[in-house]
Amino acid sequence: MHSDSELQVDLTAVGCNVAAIQRLVGSKTGICGVVKADGYGLGARRVAPALQQAGVTHLAVFRVSEAIDLLQDHLEVPILLLGPVRDLTPVHPISRPLLDGRVEVVLHDLRMASEVQRLARAAAMKVNVHVEIDCGMSRGGVPCDKAPELLAMVRGADALRLAGVMTHFSAAGRDAAQTRVEHERFLRAIQGERAATLDCQVHVAATAATVGSHDYHHDLVRIGLGWSGAVPGDTDASVADAIGLRPAIRWRSTVVHTHAVAAGESLGYDGRWTAAQDTVVGIVPVGYADGIPISAGANGDRPGACVGVATRTSGSDFLPASILGAISMDQMAIDLSGVRGHGDSFIGRTVEIVSADPSAPHTLARFAARAGVTPHQLLAGVGGRVPRVATSRPASDVSEARAAAI
Repeated sequence: MHSDSELQVDLTAVGCNVAAIQRLVGSKTGICGVVKADGYGLGARRVAPALQQAGVTHLAVFRVSEAIDLLQDHLEVPILLLGPVRDLTPVHPISRPLLDGRVEVVLHDLRMASEVQRLARAAAMKVNVHVEIDCGMSRGGVPCDKAPELLAMVRGADALRLAGVMTHFSAAGRDAAQTRVEHERFLRAIQGERAATLDCQVHVAATAATVGSHDYHHDLVRIGLGWSGAVPGDTDASVADAIGLRPAIRWRSTVVHTHAVAAGESLGYDGRWTAAQDTVVGIVPVGYADGIPISAGANGDRPGACVGVATRTSGSDFLPASILGAISMDQMAIDLSGVRGHGDSFIGRTVEIVSADPSAPHTLARFAARAGVTPHQLLAGVGGRVPRVATSRPASDVSEARAAAI
């Protein structure tokens, strides 16, 4: 299929990022690779085998349909189903994977625990469950004051095995004090429980909390954005660099048209950008239907997000170019004035919307920040007409990358 755009995920870099996280947390702490929302839009079935090969102990999704999709690949690590599951019956599509241990389910309340217990008891089998405790997110999970009751129910259930106790922080990476408060609430809620449940894994940290403090590592960490080489809120990549993460995402397109905009003329819908000087403008055939945030373009005095434009049609060196004006459904305009070349020589040049070069001004984290969205939102919002392609490096590069990470 011909396409003017392509989203690449470097599976070698993904493996190196898991190795870097493992080094950070230590060998006694497992890693759960989070691949919900179709692997953050990159293809869960594309990324999951690379995560498994890199040594994760679990994979995590949110919806039943996501778990069913992953199960087609006969993975060797259990899938943690994060979202609530209701109305469980023997014919429910997730029932058999729950009963045979391929899927472990997160319990959010007593009702759900009772349904899982009935299913498992009827089959004369045990189901591995994790209890989520709500310590401040106020989203999923059982409230702290109700946690002892739910944990006692699970411990006393003959068909349930407590495999984990977890929480999810509301502001990890943004508010260290709030994260500490929520962690303390969690520890109080489970006080005395681990001694009674020898096989229970405690896990509280997603990527931001994992890199934020060793206090949050416990038995398992849940890594989503981290395997892509980014850390939430780390727009200058200093944290990612410090722990050895490597950007795994590259989104490219091409220049398909150029024209000149004279000083004083406006560009795009509503004339949101006006040229201060004569400007060479390039048209790139990706827009908000493809996942470019509408906020990415320059608007008045607000600068646009930056992309990279190849210095030659077949080149691999890139110079920065700003996105101009309103993003259209199918296209966006970029300022080519600072890029070498002229006129039609720009047509066909590669445009990097997201770069895998950690020093580039348009890495995943930097582009997302300039566009006013999170890296997660940017990735998950890439439209379906943009092909996803897995890449990998030669064996020598793999060895070098792993040595650098480990």
